[in-house]
Amino acid sequence: MKLNKAILTVALSLVLLAVAAPSHAIPTLRLTADGGAPVPITDQVVSVGGDLNPALGAVTFVGAVGVFDLNMTTGLTKPILGSAASPSMSLTSSDTSTSAVGPHTLVVEFSETGFGPVNSTFHLDITGVNTSGTILYQAFLDPANGLFSTAIPLGSIGPSGPSISGSAVSSQMAFAGPFSLTERVTINITGPATASFNATLVVPEPGLLLLLGTGLLGVGLLGLRLNR
Repeated sequence: MKLNKAILTVALSLVLLAVAAPSHAIPTLRLTADGGAPVPITDQVVSVGGDLNPALGAVTFVGAVGVFDLNMTTGLTKPILGSAASPSMSLTSSDTSTSAVGPHTLVVEFSETGFGPVNSTFHLDITGVNTSGTILYQAFLDPANGLFSTAIPLGSIGPSGPSISGSAVSSQMAFAGPFSLTERVTINITGPATASFNATLVVPEPGLLLLLGTGLLGVGLLGLRLNR
């Protein structure tokens, strides 16, 4: 009986560990102005124009990109936010152009690999303002686990301006993983402007609870077999 209890304890611990343990890959920000050369900022790579946030899973950039004089952008994901089996991403940015003449575009992206397994919908939310133009929010999933891949669109909100506030929900999706997720916000301006937003991409908690429940059911069946 003691041996059976020990086996059950180990099995339950493995289930909880598989759900709760974070999987840290290499989250990366990328800013692109007017279709020019992208400016990538990789987590934990500290250099001129590099990541200013020391925390794993948090990437912060402060600097100029094209005609956008000052950009303050932060992306958050696992292990500081969410986990592999409970994906959660947050992209926040404030972007200012004081000298723009005519239309210009800034694309702000945040991408991370190593998610899964998941059997759930994905929820997108954004709030923001743009004093001279519009904001468009899109999110993508890639079963091949590539950074910044747009293989499977999860949803979009906008374009809208001068303010944006909305949400979208993907269809039910089941992926064993690993897969990547990418948030993309496109800012269009028509002159000097300041745009700011907070965009999130999450799997709601029931998806995680379903995974946990399936694991606990397996442990229960193992217990019945051992007690026979």
